[in-house]
Amino acid sequence: MKSETSRARQAVSAALAFVALAAPRVAKACGSCRGPGGAGSALTAPWQRYGVSIVETMRAGHGVFDERSRFRGFGSESHDRVLEVAFAAAVRPVDAVELGATTAYGNVLVGGPAFRSSRGALGDLSLRLRWEVLQEPPLELTGQQRLPAVGLTFTSRLPTGPVDRATTAGASGPSPGTVGSTATSQGLGTTELALAVDVRKTFASRFQIGAVGEAGWRAPDDSIGLHRALGPRGLVRIMGIMFEGDATFGLFADLAAEGDVRYGTRTSPDSGQRSVSVGASGSYKTKLGLRTGLALTYQPPIDGLSKNAVAATGITTFLAFTR
Repeated sequence: MKSETSRARQAVSAALAFVALAAPRVAKACGSCRGPGGAGSALTAPWQRYGVSIVETMRAGHGVFDERSRFRGFGSESHDRVLEVAFAAAVRPVDAVELGATTAYGNVLVGGPAFRSSRGALGDLSLRLRWEVLQEPPLELTGQQRLPAVGLTFTSRLPTGPVDRATTAGASGPSPGTVGSTATSQGLGTTELALAVDVRKTFASRFQIGAVGEAGWRAPDDSIGLHRALGPRGLVRIMGIMFEGDATFGLFADLAAEGDVRYGTRTSPDSGQRSVSVGASGSYKTKLGLRTGLALTYQPPIDGLSKNAVAATGITTFLAFTR
């Protein structure tokens, strides 16, 4: 009798273990739509229809890298500070496609021992098309082969923002709108076409790793009063994300660069830029469709990392509503 009871208990334990291992788990895989934006990101999830957001970013420069990647800290009379507010909207005509637009307003304060400059202006208008090429299955089943999520984003940045031709505004660092500048959203002065590839993989319904690669081409322009051709731009981001209920936490590292600038028929030597930064983010979404959070970024002031770039610390806060 005891042996039969023991066998029954073993059978029940085995059945419970099988259920625990084989039961489907919901995959919370939309890491691309839970942050403040940027390359490879989406405003809405594939099962949503539209969304709007407002993002505020503050950056404070603490030094500048020269053309040989040597860092020099700002003196007590020098500064480079930026406050930007970006507005974005997106719709999904079908689940796999998001159409979006983003514009911004920024105020840049730069200064040194011999000059001060303050400039506030609207930024460029960016139009975005994102295609979810592959989506991870909504349920995780034991033994199921799960391909990573893959997204492609095509962005057209239009030169709607004004371009500052004053030499003092750029005396302390790169021109607004370029990779090395703190004022990344302000007028670039030309059209940029970019393509980003976003790959993400979710594990155990809670953890996600991902990588984003983006390449951008800039059209030649005359916005500063002479013929100019900005170099091509590139970005690589690696990230790790953790989902905890309705909260999302992430760590990321970015490497951004652009090639030398050409003026007329002459290429300016060592004018290319490179920026290396690390960061962390957190966000929270509610059942009503509201999402809020913040991100911190830091560009280490270490020789050899960045080039022709302002090293800055930034904080970004955002509020979004999606349906």
